[in-house]
Amino acid sequence: MIERKVVIATHGTLAEGFLSALNIIVGENENLTAVNCYTTPDFNLEETVSRVLAEAEGKELFVFTDLLGGSVNNGFFARLNDYKFHLITNTSLGLLMDCSLTNPNADELREKLGSGQFSAVYCNDLCENMELDEDDL
Repeated sequence: MIERKVVIATHGTLAEGFLSALNIIVGENENLTAVNCYTTPDFNLEETVSRVLAEAEGKELFVFTDLLGGSVNNGFFARLNDYKFHLITNTSLGLLMDCSLTNPNADELREKLGSGQFSAVYCNDLCENMELDEDDL
């Protein structure tokens, strides 16, 4: 089985925050890396994307980015025709936890993403018809 490499790449230190939370919740994973983008004045996205792709050579690479249409995602998206890797965006901690625990293949991941289980939820609508006791809080 081919070794898997998972990279979380985001604007600012969000990637590092996701990694920190994952380490607490599911434990450390040596195949998981955080890439904080635009945290220094000399940051170069193209060089960073090239480095990530080169470091994952010979491995199955999954890249999780923070924002569809954002520069970080666009930087990786531009390389999809030249390199074989999986690019997932609008990443959440729940999605990253699930992927860390279940290690899904690309088809399983597509199915999970299509189910909507990792979409944002407006919680006020969940309790609209629910009565909560103080003991429930």
